[in-house]
Amino acid sequence: MAENRYCDIEAFLDTIPQYAGESGVVRAGALLEELGHPEKTLKIIHVAGSNGKGSVCAYLNRILIQHGFRTGLFTSPHLVDVRERIRIDNEMVSKSDFVQAFDRVHSAANITLAYFDWLFGMALLLFVQKQADFVILETGLGGRLDATNAVQNPVLSVITTISLEHTAVLGDTLSQIAKEKAGILKQGVSAVYSAKEPEVIHVMEQTAENAGVPVLEGVTPADYQITKNTGKCIDFSLHNGYYKNDCFSLATGAVYQAENCSLALTGAALLQKAGILQLDEGKVRQAVFETCWEGRMEEIEPDIYIDGAHNPEGIEAFIRSARSIYGIRPAVLLFSVVKDKNFEQMIGMLAASGVFTHYIIVQMQTKRHLAGESIEELFAKYTSAPLTEFDESFDGYLYGKKLQEEIPDSVLFCTGSLYLAGEIKQKLQNGR
Repeated sequence: MAENRYCDIEAFLDTIPQYAGESGVVRAGALLEELGHPEKTLKIIHVAGSNGKGSVCAYLNRILIQHGFRTGLFTSPHLVDVRERIRIDNEMVSKSDFVQAFDRVHSAANITLAYFDWLFGMALLLFVQKQADFVILETGLGGRLDATNAVQNPVLSVITTISLEHTAVLGDTLSQIAKEKAGILKQGVSAVYSAKEPEVIHVMEQTAENAGVPVLEGVTPADYQITKNTGKCIDFSLHNGYYKNDCFSLATGAVYQAENCSLALTGAALLQKAGILQLDEGKVRQAVFETCWEGRMEEIEPDIYIDGAHNPEGIEAFIRSARSIYGIRPAVLLFSVVKDKNFEQMIGMLAASGVFTHYIIVQMQTKRHLAGESIEELFAKYTSAPLTEFDESFDGYLYGKKLQEEIPDSVLFCTGSLYLAGEIKQKLQNGR
């Protein structure tokens, strides 16, 4: 019975639109009021940004778990199972708990909710029920108007790298987008952010000053240095106001994770500075080494990687990581993308990289997919390398795997969208 109820709820949620009337923060504020403000009893870490949010959340989550804390983790999107979005101690909530939380939101809600709002409300209820010591909330879109920004009492704000994305909603300059992300900064709440572009730094510093942020810590590329990369593991050092050339190891070849981990480590240090927790050096090192975030340069079969890069900055980071993994070996690329991304720039960057000898174009099942023939036309515009198109993502994956097995010592990379990563992982889990 519970299984059937869960399936019915999952089907219902799939009919809910991505957007609804009012802004997310207004809808969520009304919902939290109706739920009795569960967020007010929780220690919440709020994470926004364009790229790396999920990874930073994962590193923070593992650091807290390693120190004996019970954690609640709310992220998006999911790859295979919607319950991936709501985790207790990094484990998906049970189907029965999911059903109970849905029923409570359904009973309380007197407004029209978007898909994200439902899950946000359910997550907070479950985090209170399970007595989470800390909760890590990842924004859905932007920051200032995002549903998660209805939370007024976080203990830490984190803003990851910022790039041009969702320009129709967030603005078409880095400064405009940075202002939206910086909208999560709160009076009396310390913050850490990725400090690279001058316009982003200016917006963050100005917003933090106006908001009354007590400590704003920027993590710059000069703060961390990769000292070793085997393609499977990375060693890097971190030097800032909290770490003095301290060395950490990560179980990944994704070079962009050095920055994401540095943001998480600095965020954890800010919590320690505020007297909210006490860090143990050995536990921190163990935690970051054990962290794995699915769909981010994840090796799903020998020499086959999936990566959720879905905008130009993400693709740039993906290319750097792919180079570190494949070395001088031949590399095949499987690619798809949704139509509301800056896909031509992404395709141009991939073609110009010179990394890939073959391209496989696939069409995803999501309604937001870009047609395979459109993707193929753009690749043909930028490269003369062999192109093969498939209507089904997993058919393309099987072809890519066959190519990878036929080309000696080669590597297959799959990128362009987390939806693509999810489709491939789901087929593999189901045995096709």
